[in-house]
Amino acid sequence: MITKKMIQEKIADLTEEQLNQVYDMIEQLSRSESTVKKPSLMSELQKISIDAPEDFSVKIAINLGRDVSEG
Repeated sequence: MITKKMIQEKIADLTEEQLNQVYDMIEQLSRSESTVKKPSLMSELQKISIDAPEDFSVKIAINLGRDVSEG
């Protein structure tokens, strides 16, 4: 909150032209923050693709000594 108070004190001394420039900068910052979002975990996970044979999981299970029999 200290930064906000310091900014408010500086703003009090600015001319109308300078205030307009500050406002434009604030608008640019607001727009850039809203457009640059960190991708969600799910969207990142959707990018993962595994290039493996169809029975890959079965082979891994057998190698780990698990029973993979059906029924």
